[in-house]
Amino acid sequence: MSKPKIYLAGKMSGLTYEQMNNWRRKVKAYLEGYGVQCLNPVDYYNFELDRSTYTEKEIKEFDLFLVKMSSLIIVNLEYPDTIGTAIELQKAQDWGIPVIAFGRTEERPVHPWITLCITKECKTMADALNHIVEFYLPNIF
Repeated sequence: MSKPKIYLAGKMSGLTYEQMNNWRRKVKAYLEGYGVQCLNPVDYYNFELDRSTYTEKEIKEFDLFLVKMSSLIIVNLEYPDTIGTAIELQKAQDWGIPVIAFGRTEERPVHPWITLCITKECKTMADALNHIVEFYLPNIF
């Protein structure tokens, strides 16, 4: 049986490489210890790459392909003002893929339509990871 795949959704546009990738690295390091393959969009496209080597259409289609191939989505809501993440979450809902969220803050409200795409919202990244390990992983393998 193949490894379960978890897509790491969250804002990229307007963030530094470190801001968009630090939390993803932590999630990936943790979940790989449980035999999970994490799909990190920053590994494929980011704003430090030469923009003449790809198109926005290619990025959108590739990211949505990764979402569709995933067993689960984990989304960081720390920066919720992102159209790309909103589309990823809507497509995950359309395809019946659970979405586990964390990181909502009082200072940055989340649009109600984003909230409607979330299966389970946790306060912290650690809470979200524990929920995935305890609830989802035994049922994905």
